Amino acid sequence: MGHAKWAGIAVSAVAGAILVAGVAHARELEPPTSGLGYTHLTALRLNPLGLQDQLELDYWWRLYDAGESQLLANNMFSVGVSPILSPATARLGLALKVRPLNIFKLEVRWEYLAWFGNFDLLQSFGSPRDDFSDTAIKAGGDAGRNSAEDGWQLTLDGELRAKLGPLIIRSRFKACYVDVPLDRGDTVFYEQYFDLLLPSQGWFFLNDLDILATLGPHLILGARHSFAAVSYPDDAYRAGEPTKTTSTPTHRVGAVVAWRFFDEPGAAFNQPTVLVLVQWYVKHRWRTGVDVDQAIPYVALAFAFSGELL
Repeated sequence: MGHAKWAGIAVSAVAGAILVAGVAHARELEPPTSGLGYTHLTALRLNPLGLQDQLELDYWWRLYDAGESQLLANNMFSVGVSPILSPATARLGLALKVRPLNIFKLEVRWEYLAWFGNFDLLQSFGSPRDDFSDTAIKAGGDAGRNSAEDGWQLTLDGELRAKLGPLIIRSRFKACYVDVPLDRGDTVFYEQYFDLLLPSQGWFFLNDLDILATLGPHLILGARHSFAAVSYPDDAYRAGEPTKTTSTPTHRVGAVVAWRFFDEPGAAFNQPTVLVLVQWYVKHRWRTGVDVDQAIPYVALAFAFSGELL
């Protein structure tokens, strides 16, 4: 199915925003003090090509009695696991989440990362200035440059959201530290999950801004802006090389459409939802005409659902 196998994290985040709203509604009806819930997502992505299956399983506790306050409603603390699998790689995450207010959530996540060495992944390079376009990745795979590697990632995640009538406004920022030992003395690697060239050890940053509108019980329409940036240490570059690159930042803008088939609060299988996300690259080293025509969008199709197990 091509050289890249991870679906977009953007789809997971949009699905989470839609599904969490439904779970929150369930707790408002009859707020329990604790529970076990899950969300599941299967997604296909184009430009770059990818396929992903993700499960998030969380046990949560209510922090305090919110009374009738909408601002304090849905407060919780949770611990959870999140396996993500594709034919080319796998992630296993452990997460702590806290929502002190209905509009604010914090999360700390540690993930074990593994690449199987197939489908042209994982490929590493000697500088952030190197060519990691789709064409170069394919050529590198043909030349046998992909390798099986493992490592870890720490993610600090903050989310602000508000609901104004039918509108849901949401901003989610992530600061991520990655540690992946590389062969051949290389200093950076292409991470297809984020479509970024990342340092062997270092920080990168993500932000998604969503404006969604619920139009009746089933249809959800909205817009999304996605931003990503990488902080390359000076020693990621070759000796004597300028410590500047156009590999970062990246920007995408576009639309999301979702159809939620039903919502039965508290059900073990709830809110089955089909989502389509279409975004165009505003800034990207390779996807704005250099290697891929800018008219070709980022497209993701996903099916998501959630449920309460306890």
